[in-house]
Amino acid sequence: MTESDNSIKRWRKAILITLGIFLLFWIGHNLTVVLGTETITEGNIADVIADRYQECGKVLAIVIPNIYAILFYYIFGLGDAHVILRYGRRKYEKIETLKMFISSVIFVFEYFLVDIVFMTFFGGIKLLTATSYYQFIMLEFIMMTFYIYLIGMTLYFLRNFMKFNRMYMLCGAVIYSLSGILYYVFFKEFSPAFYMNFSTEWFNYHSFDSFTYIINLAKLFFASLILKYLGELVFLRRDILGNEEN
Repeated sequence: MTESDNSIKRWRKAILITLGIFLLFWIGHNLTVVLGTETITEGNIADVIADRYQECGKVLAIVIPNIYAILFYYIFGLGDAHVILRYGRRKYEKIETLKMFISSVIFVFEYFLVDIVFMTFFGGIKLLTATSYYQFIMLEFIMMTFYIYLIGMTLYFLRNFMKFNRMYMLCGAVIYSLSGILYYVFFKEFSPAFYMNFSTEWFNYHSFDSFTYIINLAKLFFASLILKYLGELVFLRRDILGNEEN
């Protein structure tokens, strides 16, 4: 089996496992809705979103980074030497970072697809349309894609800096999990996951701070860009395969 075949197999397996995790995660957070003892209404839709599956303090800030770190580690191991030599180190890294962005999009797409399907089934299209739920999800999707990509670029930099030592996955997950945990210590929103904390204003007060949204999106984009180039620089300057400095 070629390296390309192995890569495709890893991607398919990772996508299916991740989708399964999100399905179980949604059901677990909304068991009363699934069992029919609670109904999603215009009065509680903000709570269903803000305090459960999309909750920022624990889910997006702590749980999601750990899931993506494991996914990243599984997919983005060091390629075979002949693959790197065939493309050249610089082109190989360009392809890798493009794949990392694609993996971020797929990861976030799966995450929100689960929510859309269940919310549509249990809440109904009429309610979700009246509350502009689908527009809300689109804004969340864009923001979370860049949030996950930032996590990916952090892992990418750590992976190359630590010469593919498997501890890079743990270090990356700890960085983002700790930023989420600090919220419960200092009651300040250190984690960029809180950039997506606008559901209450959206559903209860029908307001949206577009300026802050754009600023936060720009922060994620430029931070990801910096980490991307730092990661590429480290990879190009080090003999990763020989485990020596140039």
